[in-house]
Amino acid sequence: MIENCDAVIFDFDGTLYDYKYMPINVILNSPFDIFHIKAERDARRKLKGVDFGSSEKFKEAYAAEVAKLSGMSLEKASDWCLSAGPANMLDVLRKKYKCRVSAPSVFARLAEAGIKTAVFSDYAFVKERMAAVGFADGACKNLFSAEEFGALKPCPRPFLEIAASLGTDPARCLVVGDRSDTDGAGAEQAGMMFIQIVTHKTKLSDFSSGHPVIVWDDFASSVLGE
Repeated sequence: MIENCDAVIFDFDGTLYDYKYMPINVILNSPFDIFHIKAERDARRKLKGVDFGSSEKFKEAYAAEVAKLSGMSLEKASDWCLSAGPANMLDVLRKKYKCRVSAPSVFARLAEAGIKTAVFSDYAFVKERMAAVGFADGACKNLFSAEEFGALKPCPRPFLEIAASLGTDPARCLVVGDRSDTDGAGAEQAGMMFIQIVTHKTKLSDFSSGHPVIVWDDFASSVLGE
């Protein structure tokens, strides 16, 4: 697929690093916040794919949902969503996770080939999270968060807006992600190609879904010509 694309949009968590044990590590790093963490994850599941139209409206709905699920005040829930929660995740990333060894080389090789790249994550603070797992500053210049668009994956609008910002026809964009229900569904709705990276969460049904499902090392080898 690489030879047929002008841009590659990478998911972050599970794609550019192995995120195994992330939920338990987030809890262990801040055990007294276990109910806040659970509420935050449940809120994201409920808001999955909903297009709020703007970052501000998404953040309002997100905080309100976390407040309802956790029993926190709206003010405290908002602080958790925008500050305390992300800070805990960043701390866990620095302590426990590293980017895939070949990932920086993949970005460099694609740039050499004239293929544009972007990283698109459901979570905010993409630049900081990439640095936390060991990416050098500037490894990828086009960093996007679904929160900034006001719509979590698989809403197709952010995918289409990313393609527009890269100056690329959606049909010539390849999405590389670890989840068929978010990365894959969003890519399909936006008319983009999709490659699924195998993780501990990959389902047997994914292998018969019609899109390539491969381990990261095979994808990297195809890019690097190894």
